[in-house]
Amino acid sequence: MARPAYVIPVMMVSFFLVCHTMTMAKNPRNEQGKEVPWFGETLPPEPFAGFYTKVAQCLWNVNPVCGLQIYAHLFDQSKKLDDNCCNNVVKVGVQCSRDLGWALGLYKKFKPHRALIDKMSIITYQECVARKL
Repeated sequence: MARPAYVIPVMMVSFFLVCHTMTMAKNPRNEQGKEVPWFGETLPPEPFAGFYTKVAQCLWNVNPVCGLQIYAHLFDQSKKLDDNCCNNVVKVGVQCSRDLGWALGLYKKFKPHRALIDKMSIITYQECVARKL
């Protein structure tokens, strides 16, 4: 059964909001005195037809706790992924890792960090593969 077109964008926004709100103590709009970057942001236009469908399929395989670790690691390399999360990253594969990073970089507030997000999504995947060897 096909999903309605709005489900995938809603899933993406929900995933990023859940990851972020799980790390916050009291205010889901605020983290360490700063507004959550994508809170209230509209989903950016799809870069090509079917991209958000592809990203949603990747999201189904990412453990939400792992999503939090990945997000933290993208912007602070000292925050390492645990073994379970690394196994999850390897399981979803390099293409899904890159696609999820690309989707995050589409948000207006993350556009200045696109190159870092793309680079770190690849590095994170490579680090996890190396740990499994």
